[in-house]
Amino acid sequence: MTEENTQSERGENSNQLAAALALSGGALDPRAAEYLHKQSRIADLQIADLERENRLRHWSLRFGNVSAVMKVSFEVALAFVMLTIAVVVGTAVWNAAHDDGLVIEAFNVPADMTSKGLSGQVIATQVQDRIAWMQSHADTIRAANTFRSDWGNDIKVQIPDTGVSIGEAYRSLAEWLGHETRITGEVWHDPKGIAISARAGDEPAKTFHAPESELDTLVTKAAEYVYGQTQPYRYTVFLDQQGRLSDALAATRALALNGSPQDKAWAYSRWGTELHATGDFRGALEKQRAAESLNPDLPHVADNVAQGESDFGHDEAALRFEKRALALLESPKSNQLAPDAVAIQTLIETMFVAEATGDFKAATEAAPKVQPLPDYDNAHLCAPIMMSADLARMHDIAGSFAADRGAPNDELEAIRITDSGNTTWYQQPMPKLMRAVALGDWKAAHDDLVATGVFAGSSGPSVKPSFPLTGRPWLAYADAKLADFSHAEALIEKTPRDCYLCVEMRGNIRAEEKEWGAANFWFAEAARQAPSIPFAYADWGAMLKAKGDYDAAIEKFHEANLKGPHFADPLEMWGEALMLKNRSDLALAKFEEADRYAPNWGRLHLKWGEALFYAGHKDDARLQYQAASGGNLSVADKTELARRMAQL
Repeated sequence: MTEENTQSERGENSNQLAAALALSGGALDPRAAEYLHKQSRIADLQIADLERENRLRHWSLRFGNVSAVMKVSFEVALAFVMLTIAVVVGTAVWNAAHDDGLVIEAFNVPADMTSKGLSGQVIATQVQDRIAWMQSHADTIRAANTFRSDWGNDIKVQIPDTGVSIGEAYRSLAEWLGHETRITGEVWHDPKGIAISARAGDEPAKTFHAPESELDTLVTKAAEYVYGQTQPYRYTVFLDQQGRLSDALAATRALALNGSPQDKAWAYSRWGTELHATGDFRGALEKQRAAESLNPDLPHVADNVAQGESDFGHDEAALRFEKRALALLESPKSNQLAPDAVAIQTLIETMFVAEATGDFKAATEAAPKVQPLPDYDNAHLCAPIMMSADLARMHDIAGSFAADRGAPNDELEAIRITDSGNTTWYQQPMPKLMRAVALGDWKAAHDDLVATGVFAGSSGPSVKPSFPLTGRPWLAYADAKLADFSHAEALIEKTPRDCYLCVEMRGNIRAEEKEWGAANFWFAEAARQAPSIPFAYADWGAMLKAKGDYDAAIEKFHEANLKGPHFADPLEMWGEALMLKNRSDLALAKFEEADRYAPNWGRLHLKWGEALFYAGHKDDARLQYQAASGGNLSVADKTELARRMAQL
């Protein structure tokens, strides 16, 4: 019954009541009263019915809303379940398609071995353990993305399932879509005792024989065989780091000649490194050049070529490849190397490039950043040694000694180093030599070079061939400084003429003999061989200054400054040449500029003070003399300082 009908009936009842009252003249008779009572009762029942109907209608509406919500929730839940199933299946398919792990299946073994507990799964687990150990002892800078097959630490033994299972389904999917490397093998009795064969994928198996008591040895051989088949480059690293150098060299050579395109450049580079350790510098450089031609974007190969060129005194080529190595390390090409190696090698290359251009301050600033990084290629040892030598070449003798004390070994003598392949070699005592040179103590320099085992010929095989290009030129120059010209000439004549340091020292020796024309010839030759390097230009200028040709000397110092703008020596000598031309006013700017790159150089402050004195700035001159007294000075400079201080 609707609300409109109810209102209509109420209206009719009211009209009937009004009519009854009118007929009775206002007095209600019993029949009318009964009628009114019934009508009132009907109205009450109708009201109650309407109230129940209204409550039912509201409940129905609420139930309809809840039902709609439940229906939507169910549909959402169903969609979520379907999506989850799709994600799980998609993830399983994606993982299976990208599964590059190593799976070792249970070996087939004789029943009597199984009864003793040596089941096929046990043998497979032993192979797994050995391969995992080799993997952890093949530390290489090569990034995983450069390997054709890289299963990293994903090495597992397959446990056979019975019936159909999720694991079995996934394995089938991985076999179908993925790139798993699967190892299989057999063990059996033979007349020698026991035999084991192993294979990787479809590669042919290799069989090993031994008495039954040497099963562990056979398992090791089988594991090494399949490791060499599946990870040939890492296997060469493993052999090298275990000290099995002849095996490593043979495996590396085979990989370089017959390996995959991904491995060849890496193998040639490693071949060169192994030859270098034996002292075969020429063969090492040849192999590094081959690696560079196969993949010119490998940063460490560019560095190795630089080292090889440096071994022969080809400093210009070495600098060119050092710059290339640094550029590659700072580019996306560096992703071919492990991140830790990139970080530390970038710092070492920065030092090499800075040293080659005379920017020893930049080199010393890079060195301390090496130690917090994971060690690579003995960088934790070499960086402090390089820093000590660089400080000495900045004429900061106290700083050089301090760097020695902070190094892993004291640099008063040659440093004995054992690299990852257990090859012993020796770091040349450059810090000590450079300190003696900086102080003009040529007797100490000579005695150190003669006494040190590196130059006496007792060093390891990877350093002995470098003596003619490193120790001998310095020893010859020390002899010339000590006026032993005949011995100096005999020594320097044994050095090659395409060696930058050797030719530069020929010029310095002739300059000591005041053979100006010959000195000029050799300096010009050194500059021709290495036009980007400032050292020969600086020595050339020093020779011309000693000769008294100050304008020509200044020209060479200017050229040296163009090649190495942060090299303090030519700037300081440029200032001295200007003073000799009675232009102390112009010399001040050169001394100030040199101070930016060698702030603790005693002689620099001595000459700076002298220029200030001549320019009429006595108070400023006194400050520079005081700074000079705090630095290390040669005996001659100490005498000069005392005389200058007395003039104030």
